[in-house]
Amino acid sequence: MPRDDLAARINEAVGPYEDELARFAELRAVHGPTVPDGAATAGPQLVRLLHGLNTAERPTWARPLPGGEDRWRRIAREVTAGRDRPRI
Repeated sequence: MPRDDLAARINEAVGPYEDELARFAELRAVHGPTVPDGAATAGPQLVRLLHGLNTAERPTWARPLPGGEDRWRRIAREVTAGRDRPRI
């Protein structure tokens, strides 16, 4: 994902988290320390959103190679012929 897009999406995820922590801070100011700080409530949601940014499938600009896998393997053999490469 492009960095600017990733940064915007992170900001979109963090904004509501910060808002929720601020809401809990206001409740703590009124009702005292028996009110939790909100991290246990808002944190898991933030984690899910950030994890999703890191693992979600993204569309690709790639196009299928005419000739498919066989042609890809042939091109790969031609390009790497005579070169040392790690064995997988």
